[in-house]
Amino acid sequence: MKSSKITAMASGLVCVVSLFFTACESQEIRAVRRMEIGSPVISNLADGTYRGAYAYGSYEYVVEVAISGGRITGISPIANRETKPAKRAEGVFPRIIQAQTPDVDAVSGATTTSKALMKAVENALEGAAR
Repeated sequence: MKSSKITAMASGLVCVVSLFFTACESQEIRAVRRMEIGSPVISNLADGTYRGAYAYGSYEYVVEVAISGGRITGISPIANRETKPAKRAEGVFPRIIQAQTPDVDAVSGATTTSKALMKAVENALEGAAR
């Protein structure tokens, strides 16, 4: 009898803790998905490679952005997760290069990581402008 009560209480506690962390994670993911991405002016940036990062949760996404002749000419992931959706999210890089702004559509099925990578590109460009 005591054993089943303890088991029930432990199970209940595990459920409450799980719900708390799930709610916090979901809230953070929703915030990243809704995050605004800016369009820094790049036409006056000096040629070079600029590093930018964006962290959420326990991970920091890092990119290098190459600028030549006032244009984005390349983007390389320096730190990205190794999951399939994270690798798929790197599909935003050609979009950014074509549009010449980090404010592009996210990759379907990889929205959160796409937004993190877009923000890292924006941060690289803003850092270059300083």
